[in-house]
Formats: sequence, C-alpha cells, structure tokens
Amino acid sequence: MIIKLTKKIKTLLICVAISIFLILIGIISGNKGIIGNVIILSVFIIVGPQLILNYLTFKKIKQIETNFPNFLRDLVEATKAGLPLHKAIIFVSNTDYGPLSPEVKKMAHQLTWNVSILKVLEQTKERLSKSKTLARVIRVMIETYKSGGSVDTTLESLSDALANLQDTERERKAILGQYVMSMYVVSLIFMGVVVAINRLMIPIFESMMTGAAGGAGQIITFIDNPCVTCFGRFSFSCIPCIIYFNICSIFDVEETGISCYYLALFFSVSIVQSIAGGLVAGQIGEGSVIAGSKHSLILVCITFGAFFILVTLGLIGR
Repeated sequence: MIIKLTKKIKTLLICVAISIFLILIGIISGNKGIIGNVIILSVFIIVGPQLILNYLTFKKIKQIETNFPNFLRDLVEATKAGLPLHKAIIFVSNTDYGPLSPEVKKMAHQLTWNVSILKVLEQTKERLSKSKTLARVIRVMIETYKSGGSVDTTLESLSDALANLQDTERERKAILGQYVMSMYVVSLIFMGVVVAINRLMIPIFESMMTGAAGGAGQIITFIDNPCVTCFGRFSFSCIPCIIYFNICSIFDVEETGISCYYLALFFSVSIVQSIAGGLVAGQIGEGSVIAGSKHSLILVCITFGAFFILVTLGLIGR
C-alpha cells in the first residue's frame, strides 16, 4: 500500500522531527526547567503549523465556493450558444476564476485528452469534497448530464441558488460579527480579573496565617505554594506542578512562591479559554470550527503578550 505524503503530512513529520530533536537536547542538558520549556515549545511547533494549514485549506475552499457561481454562469452562456458541456468547460477554462482556475484548467486538460465528462466531474467532486456545497452542486451536474436533461437550465438554477446561499452566508456573518468580537472582549476581561485577583488576593494569601493552641505553644502555618512539595522531583502526580514550574521559569518568576502557582494557574486557564473562545468564534462567525483556529492563534498570542507585559510591570507574578 502506497501512502501519499500530502503537504500536511510532510509538515507534520518535519515538525515532529524538530520537536524530538529539541526534547533530546533538553534531556541531554539534564535541566528539568529546560526540558519543560522544550516540551511546551514542541507542542506549539507541532500544533501551530497544522492549525495554519487547516485554516489556509478552509480559506481556499471558501474562495473556490465564491467563484463557482461565476464559472456556472459562463457555462450557461456557452451551452446556450450551442456548445456541449465538455466543450463549454474547455471554452471557459481561460477565464480567471481565482483559486478555482487550476481546477477548471485541469478539467479542460482532461477533456482535451478525450476523458469522459462524467469521469472528469467525478474526479473534480472528489478533489473538492471538503466543500459539501460544491460536492452537491457537482453531483447535480452529473445526474443532469446522465439523465439528458436541459443542462443550461440546471446550471443556471445551480448558479442562482449558490449565489443566494453565499449572500445569506455573508449576511449571517455580518449579523453575528458582534458575537465574534465578544470572544475577544471576554479574553481581555478575564485577564483583568486575573490582575485584580493577583493584586488583591495574593498579598492576603502570603500574609495569612492560622493559629492553633497546642503543646508548648502556638503553631503558625503560612499558606504556601501547593506545588512546593513537587519541586525538584518527578512523579506522575506532580506533572501539573512541573508544567506550572516551567511556566513560571518562562516568565522568570520564583518557582516556589505562591505567586508562581497562581500565575501558572491563571495563565493555563487563559490559554485554554483563548483556544476554546477562538474555536467558538469561528463556529459563530463562519460556521466552521476550523475557521476558529485563526481566532485561537490570535487570542493565544494576545494572552502570551499580555502576560509578559503584566509580569514585566509587576502587576502579576510578583
């Protein structure tokens, strides 16, 4: 069995190889802080390019969908002029349809080599299968051609229906745009809450003590970093704390202090919120979770930048 190495798979293999190389360097260094930082970096190296490639593919499909009604209209004009469907496709193949042009040219080249029009349409449907709308449109074209119906009338109806569908989609996107922006506002508000908690509550936690009478006198216990018992050792139960320690090392914050614990905790929650919020924004705004990867990357970058600025200014983590 031959496995086709697509651009996405090649990118994944390269990213995995780079990540393994970095992790090996971290292991050789013997520094747990470096190992933790390298693991976090490796996750971004593997996940980031995949999200970008998925979004670029999604964007290309959307651009093809946008140009498809123009392609159908040109086919209608050509078929009304008396050309059969296969010759009409060859005739319009020199027209610029943006990202759709390579597909149209590929269809025309196959037809000039006397490949069956049905086979050409089936192969085009398979290449554009990531768009359910285009797959259905091409399926209708195939069935119409098989049944010997009025091709030009069917193509005109498909063109109008697809154009109306795209107009409705743009209108929906414009209406729901405010909800997409709300995802960004929620992320900023959450970071404001993080600053408030750090400025108001952390000093209280650091100075709070509980007293209990017993034995020779009073026992005083300070509220400390819950992860301090995991510092310098590795075990399965300490994995969350090890991640927290590495987050603190990234921001150059004392790892054993209680400020480190809450900085890492809120940073982790903020990253999760940014990723989830971005995916929701994509589903709301463009009707696709994949489209949300763009918003997720933007929100994650904003979160990173905001935390670095806040730590530098001493508003959190100090």
